[in-house]
Amino acid sequence: MKGKKFVFSAFIIIVAVAALTGAAVYGFDGGERQLCRAAGIYDMLSPALVELYETEIAGESIISDISQSQLARTANRLGITVEKLRAVLLLQDFAVKAGRSAGLDELAAMNDFQLIAYAKQCADTYLATLPQERRAELEQKLKAALKG
Repeated sequence: MKGKKFVFSAFIIIVAVAALTGAAVYGFDGGERQLCRAAGIYDMLSPALVELYETEIAGESIISDISQSQLARTANRLGITVEKLRAVLLLQDFAVKAGRSAGLDELAAMNDFQLIAYAKQCADTYLATLPQERRAELEQKLKAALKG
């Protein structure tokens, strides 16, 4: 049982890290190493992962039905990117599922590491409420969604 919990927690952390920070890519151009911003961690919140979360955990649309212009306005108001907003909205819903609560402003103000820690706390709490069979089922679906 601990192994399944670890795998799911690790997945949540990977997605959170992927969604909350940027990935660096090192390239060589004329012998010089350049650091460039690659697809950020937020980009790991692929449509497949969002759909999986919304259908298997939330049971409803959390961000899929929100227009891009509405996301942009809200992100602008909060002073964050649309990509971070998408992650924060999912985390806010996940927190509720885990019996926690955090306001959108509070989550938006968190730095990446605080968000990752909060996501892990929520994942640990949420997983403790699930039967082992459900955890195993979610793990399989998460692996499939990650493969794309």
